Amino acid sequence: MFRSNLFRCVSLICVSVVGADASAQYQHGYPQMPGVHVPQSSYQAPILDYYVGQKPALWDDQQPIEQFVTALGKRSWFRVDYLHMDFERPGNVFLGAPLLNVTDPLTVADELAGGVTTGVGIIPNLNGMDLADNSGIRGTWGLDLQGAEFELEFFGTEQKTDTLSMTNLQGFRDPLFPSIGTEARPNVVVPLLTNGAPSDAVSANYLIYDESYTAELKAKMWGAEAIIVKDSYVPGEGIAWQWLGGFRYVAFEEELSQLGLFNGGLGAAPSTRVSRIRSTTSNNMYGPEVGARASIVHRKFTFSMTPRIAFALNDHTVKTESGPLTESTASVADPLRVFSESHIEFTPVFELSFTGEIHVTPNFSIFGGYDFMWMYNVTRPFNNIHYNSVPSAAGSFTPVVSQTVDLDSFYTKGLSFGCVLRY
Repeated sequence: MFRSNLFRCVSLICVSVVGADASAQYQHGYPQMPGVHVPQSSYQAPILDYYVGQKPALWDDQQPIEQFVTALGKRSWFRVDYLHMDFERPGNVFLGAPLLNVTDPLTVADELAGGVTTGVGIIPNLNGMDLADNSGIRGTWGLDLQGAEFELEFFGTEQKTDTLSMTNLQGFRDPLFPSIGTEARPNVVVPLLTNGAPSDAVSANYLIYDESYTAELKAKMWGAEAIIVKDSYVPGEGIAWQWLGGFRYVAFEEELSQLGLFNGGLGAAPSTRVSRIRSTTSNNMYGPEVGARASIVHRKFTFSMTPRIAFALNDHTVKTESGPLTESTASVADPLRVFSESHIEFTPVFELSFTGEIHVTPNFSIFGGYDFMWMYNVTRPFNNIHYNSVPSAAGSFTPVVSQTVDLDSFYTKGLSFGCVLRY
């Protein structure tokens, strides 16, 4: 009986060893070579989180900066409009010094050439120059505040250019006297003062051009305005009245250039006298601003009128260049003269704006308006040129074209068209 139980124990041990060996060879269902053991582990394989370490979202409403910008956008509106502006034209401005006892027709002599007569001459006039139909753009950003509204505006125009040009002045004249101006084809003459005083038209000194003459006027304007507009005293639809105050800046720049050629009737020969005169002005006006806005408000439309005045300073710079003004064949060349001045003057700037909006949707409107701006003290280039001469030997003279700064009022006006977007 003891042997029988012993046999059973030995058999059980053998079966256990063989089963363990088979299990090792076929771990995970794959046969394994003898002597090679797959490591065993009772731990679960790790789970990889592929979102850990990636970049955060571009816009997170829970962050303080994003919250501020979101709130700012919800309280903002933006307007962009096209400007069609007219600058005040020069008017009846003669280029040159004033004359006494002007005759019609005006007959002059060239004292720079020994007093030789040059026949009929005309003084160039800027009356035909026009600075109208000037295009521009304006953008306005508005922000609703507690009890008021903040408006920030920028505008600018393109450079407007107009030209007075007289070419081939000797064409169709007497071939024997091509430098002698006639009533049909006169020379261009620019009168000069004599030692700072006006002269009689017959005896005055002139810059004379018998070949060609060109005058070109350029102008442009830009600026910015920041104002706070108080809420209406009577909210809702109906008639509204609001006070406003802020700060504004306006820049207005102009340039007048003149080019005259004289060759004494030599036809295609090089010009013996080439005169260049150029004057530029830069007006920079800035200062505090006050005004009001009256409106008619309806859910479908809004009409408003906004008068305002800026108590501004005009920090202006004037520059004039002239030369050569005498014969280019002279032994001593006439030098280029440059004059420059800068001053600050008190210059109120008044503007009256009429605007109208048609509300297409609660968030989109069509805009149109009219603006008139007037400035008290502005310098313009054609008012700053000092046309003078000093006597020299043999009855001749030396031209001295310099600068004298003059201030005058100026206005601009125009229409605007655009749209308003409310967030």
